[in-house]
Amino acid sequence: MRFDPCFLATATFAADAATRREPHRAAHLAYVRELLADGTALVAGALADLSASVLVLRAPDEAAARAVLSRDPYRAHGVWTSIEVVPYLAATVDTIGR
Repeated sequence: MRFDPCFLATATFAADAATRREPHRAAHLAYVRELLADGTALVAGALADLSASVLVLRAPDEAAARAVLSRDPYRAHGVWTSIEVVPYLAATVDTIGR
């Protein structure tokens, strides 16, 4: 089994994220759609308590994963207050076969 370089990103929402994100939500979702469509993101979503966004990103290294996240409208507009990025071994159809 081989694994592509992937990173698990947890982006913590600001305390006022429900209000802060509204003007940027459409742009954020469009950006995430692009990441999913081009294969940069394997999965994207949020924790059930809505305290953070979670993404699994394909990237050659942590700096590249952080660069992808820095272009997200939520990061640019302070909806996310901090981002944790850690190496992640993602099992996918491509890595383990069918």
